Amino acid sequence: MTKTNKTMLLIVLMIGLAAGVYWLEQPAPAPLAPVGAAHAPDLNRLAEQAVAVYRSNQGMQAGPKPGQWKLQAQASNSPGPFVGVFGPLQLARDGQGRQLLLTTFVADTADSAGEGMDSFAASGISRLLCFVLQDGQFVLQTEKQLEMGSNGMAAAARVVQLGPQEWGWVMQSAYIQQGYSASSVEFFHAVASDIRSMGRLTEQADNKGVCGDAGGDGCPALTDLQVHWQWLQQAGQPVGRFFPLDIRWQGHVDGKPVRGQRQLLPDANSGNYPFPPGLNVQF
Repeated sequence: MTKTNKTMLLIVLMIGLAAGVYWLEQPAPAPLAPVGAAHAPDLNRLAEQAVAVYRSNQGMQAGPKPGQWKLQAQASNSPGPFVGVFGPLQLARDGQGRQLLLTTFVADTADSAGEGMDSFAASGISRLLCFVLQDGQFVLQTEKQLEMGSNGMAAAARVVQLGPQEWGWVMQSAYIQQGYSASSVEFFHAVASDIRSMGRLTEQADNKGVCGDAGGDGCPALTDLQVHWQWLQQAGQPVGRFFPLDIRWQGHVDGKPVRGQRQLLPDANSGNYPFPPGLNVQF
């Protein structure tokens, strides 16, 4: 082999060695993302956007305090306007596999200023809102406005889980007037494209302030009722479509002592809880 050939062979070997070292030092390629992961929607961001669109469509303006919104609307017993807040945004899937967004908007009359200073007859408004994810955005599916409460104050409302894949709301309102006091809770269920009441239950009722300690023939028979309720979600127990609703009550109704306990499921036909009629106390 001539000197020239040896030189050329040495050059080729050096170039090959350098290329091999360069190849070994290259970083490993990044792993491929799972199919669809890069395009998974940010549901929290979409939820915030949906509420912002709802506020805009309703013409809401920023309220006097952070997080409050002023709404020019009219109720049957109040000309408005109302000032309220949105509840927590709840993401959930229903039995049909739909991605839901549920929330509330609870607003007192502006005259009450959240302190119960409006007339007794006036009530605030509570809205139950249900959005469904469609084509990459949450679209308002249905809403229900209710007028409960007194003195310009709205009923409290919150989203609740009724079963493994069943969702809804509870609304709680109370009043005190001329010696009578009462509070009640109403249950609502998000059904397809509707929001349906599942019945109202008295939580507390008494007339002890009507006559006070004076008593007398003109005083009504004593009513002093307390009702407690909760959903039963016990680990290891079989669960149907709905969680059982456990209610317990005790006290007096029209002077008669009452006490009891039941575990209830919604009626298959009406969808209502079969509350005992005797607990429906009204003054």
